[in-house]
Amino acid sequence: MVSIIIVTFYGEKFIEKLLDSIDKQTYQDFEVIIIDNNSKDKTLEIIKDKTKELSFSLKLLVLNKNYGYTVAVNKGIREASGEFILVLNQDVYLSDNFLENALKGFSNKKIGFVSGKILRFDGKTIDSTGQFLSLSLYPVERDYNKMDSEYIKREKRIFSVCGAVAFYKKEMLEKIKIDDEYFDEDFFMFFDDIDLGWRANILGWKGVYVDNAVAYHYRSGSLAQKGKIFLTFKRSSFIQYHIIKNRYLTLIKNARISQVILHLPFIITRDIVYLFIIMIKPSIFKQIIKSYPIFKKALLKRRKIWTKVS
Repeated sequence: MVSIIIVTFYGEKFIEKLLDSIDKQTYQDFEVIIIDNNSKDKTLEIIKDKTKELSFSLKLLVLNKNYGYTVAVNKGIREASGEFILVLNQDVYLSDNFLENALKGFSNKKIGFVSGKILRFDGKTIDSTGQFLSLSLYPVERDYNKMDSEYIKREKRIFSVCGAVAFYKKEMLEKIKIDDEYFDEDFFMFFDDIDLGWRANILGWKGVYVDNAVAYHYRSGSLAQKGKIFLTFKRSSFIQYHIIKNRYLTLIKNARISQVILHLPFIITRDIVYLFIIMIKPSIFKQIIKSYPIFKKALLKRRKIWTKVS
């Protein structure tokens, strides 16, 4: 069985389309768990109305404040009873045979995560065909912003999976969790997908890409067409803080020291954009400094991850 976990936060624009796409799945052995981070728009009203017409039942957990994406999704996973966990952002929807085709990717016991082909809402632009690390040890969505019409069938092996449509084996999540956290709750949001994927690789799990499992992702609409660096600049200071913080939490927890030294010129070049943001927004720098306990905790988590290797 598949447990579908959806985290919502002011998702009135998207949630109905997502639920309809789940209802149309050719593979029907699933449960749906929605965790809402205290939305104040019509998200909950839409979900409750939809339950009257959907062919499946769903479990809705409403949190009393916005605890962040990682806390919410962990609550959903803990409630899940499926052998496989499909984590979905609210701004996605699935092709009718997504589950049926994506499940075929779990072809042996060491495959712990699967990515399908994620397109934008225009149905033409590729959002992700799996994640990899760049020379700067930064997460890269393979084929990001390429046209599907120019797409060349890709190799199956991937390093991680885009968190918007992330398919995991529950057994793997149980094996790699740290302090009962599947996704690191200090992240709040952003980089949580590459952090989990990197940890899975360290501990010997593998991921694959399934070409005919197609999903669609909004990803901030037209802003995504201009590239991720542009998108970073357009974010709020709150989000920029989490992006910068989590970039370095990910490196602290997962990267070998020799790996950082080898890639340091590329890391410095890539992260100049963060230095610029900090220079023009001193409030973000102050927040980073105040986050010292979180970085200290990341070192302890690193030790627990690498201890599992031996």
